[in-house]
Amino acid sequence: MKLLEIENLVARYGAADVLKGFSFSVEEGSIVALLGANGAGKSTTLRAISGLVPHVTGDIKLAGESILGRKTEAIVRLGISHVPEGRRVFPGLTVRENILLGASNRRGLKRRQMDSEVDATFDLFPDLQRLEHALGWTLSGGQLQMVAVARGLMAKPRVLLLDEPSLGLAPLIVQQVFKIISEIRNRGTTVLLVEQNAHMALSVADEGHVLETGRILVSGKPADLWNDKQVRAAYLGGLAG
Repeated sequence: MKLLEIENLVARYGAADVLKGFSFSVEEGSIVALLGANGAGKSTTLRAISGLVPHVTGDIKLAGESILGRKTEAIVRLGISHVPEGRRVFPGLTVRENILLGASNRRGLKRRQMDSEVDATFDLFPDLQRLEHALGWTLSGGQLQMVAVARGLMAKPRVLLLDEPSLGLAPLIVQQVFKIISEIRNRGTTVLLVEQNAHMALSVADEGHVLETGRILVSGKPADLWNDKQVRAAYLGGLAG
């Protein structure tokens, strides 16, 4: 089933088209990677899906229903959660408090249930359990990333949008983060992943799309992308990380 469908997507900032009309879909239960250099339009694609770009044309559908033009909070309630680049964890709140914020858009949810769901989240992020009362400013980059992802999952999304989850992290922590991304998919959440580390992204993805200057230049299964020498040299070689 096509859970998320992007159709002829054009996004504009001022007079400039950042996304120049492309289409792709995300199958339910899959991980799809958007790859490309800085400025290719990867993050703008996620922001457009989340309703954070003011001038967008084309269409964006979730489970066959158009969400184009809806407010961000409505899009979250429909089942899309966005973990932006930079983590954006509140430094003066504890790990638990930051994670709880992810459920703020779920109306009528009682605090006891929220706390129970945070406890369940720690099964996926065991390193955070011992830090649940630590303030955000005391955390390492990897710990901050895990808090950001855990917070995104508290919205109970059907689709999780992840923007550069490996950015600035040590190689061993990157491997840990991508194991968690695979486990998120295994537990039933579909993932659309923006990533410059092509090697790690394609190691977990079911499909990849390479973007350049607002267009999709090539798409395919991870093995096909890596085995195409021209594609790898032109678009993936400098992104392997």
